[in-house]
Amino acid sequence: MNIEYLANHREVIPTLARWFYEEWAWLHPERTYADVERLITERAQKNRIPVALVAFDDEELLGTICLKVHDMDTRRDLTPWLAGLYVSAQRRHQGIGAALVSAIEREACDFGINKLYLYTPESEDFYAKCGWQIKERTEYHNCRITLMEKVIVL
Repeated sequence: MNIEYLANHREVIPTLARWFYEEWAWLHPERTYADVERLITERAQKNRIPVALVAFDDEELLGTICLKVHDMDTRRDLTPWLAGLYVSAQRRHQGIGAALVSAIEREACDFGINKLYLYTPESEDFYAKCGWQIKERTEYHNCRITLMEKVIVL
């Protein structure tokens, strides 16, 4: 498996947009598919946040993850965020998600960041296994979520 910058693989943006739209449109019903594609395109850079990474097995796109300034409009006091972790449905439970989390944590360190936040409606156990701590449980967009944080020490 190779993990690289989305900026080097812009051709996969439509696939990522479809994955995100199908998985999370219910969290942001006001967003169109075109909005999602535009937001993902904004992550296709290397030297500043937002930045996204993509994982491949040869030519097969396995998943993605992002580092962004804000991910919850109700928690603008917290920054930056790990966001948009997605592994293709047929390749889940193979360590790809954990590898992407580690890669984005290293990227955060390269930016001089030592603390990250994320929120998840359903993957609290996965992130806990990756060393993330629960900050709070709350509601966001009419959904119960867990807000998590991690001090990054590599």
